[in-house]
Amino acid sequence: MDLDRSRDQTMREQARQAIIEAIRSSRPGFCIGDRLSTLQLARQNAVHRNTLMHVMDDLVRLGFLRRLPNKGFEVVHPAPQRPPLLTQQILSVTDVAERAHLESRSRVIAAETGIRKARELTGPLARVRKDLGLAAGEAVAVLARCRSMKDEGSAAWVTVAIEQSFIPVSRVPGFLEAAMAQIEREKDFSVYRQLRRTFPDEEFFKAHYEISLTPLPETLAGCWPSSPEKRMCVVTVTYCSQGPIELTRTWFDTSRAVLLAGSLDVKLT
Repeated sequence: MDLDRSRDQTMREQARQAIIEAIRSSRPGFCIGDRLSTLQLARQNAVHRNTLMHVMDDLVRLGFLRRLPNKGFEVVHPAPQRPPLLTQQILSVTDVAERAHLESRSRVIAAETGIRKARELTGPLARVRKDLGLAAGEAVAVLARCRSMKDEGSAAWVTVAIEQSFIPVSRVPGFLEAAMAQIEREKDFSVYRQLRRTFPDEEFFKAHYEISLTPLPETLAGCWPSSPEKRMCVVTVTYCSQGPIELTRTWFDTSRAVLLAGSLDVKLT
């Protein structure tokens, strides 16, 4: 790496930019699937290993690298195709309901929930493997839910969204089991809240990949009673120090919900 302490940029900034450029140009040793070691990079370049640890954390958050426990870091994706904006303004549908003084519940769509291999995610779901940086044989937990809300004291539940979440089993062990148990016990579940419980010391960021009128798949459409004519689809990916950790597709009724600051604002009347 071309690093110079006399420059205005800090060594951390210079090293980060140098590695980004190496990944973008697919330099030997910096191609997708290659592993990077802070010890090796420190020996090869005039930069302290502690500085490189901060650089690696930056690159994981930006989506260039994935952390491998006790094995360094792996180049996972060419960054130009990554979203430029990450936000920490993350609210789950459960949080939104509480903020609006509404009750919420989740109903599992059993036929579309379970453990699948990444290679099985084809067609519109091929993006899941790409966006989460999954190898073909990796196991993926799939959780599909119908999200409903109602006013406190009311007997009428209103379907406001259908969510389909994909979580790499190796990165969040036991996720699906915890989700199913909580829904059985409490009738509601938040992916984001579960991630915060599993990794209490992590910082999470969410990237909006797509906001569109993508139709609800037939396998899910039958689960939405009185299905609305106008649905909005939002695809988001959550990141932490491990890199991308989950992808969720959410379809919501635009007559009852509006996308605000990384989440949904809901009206039931």
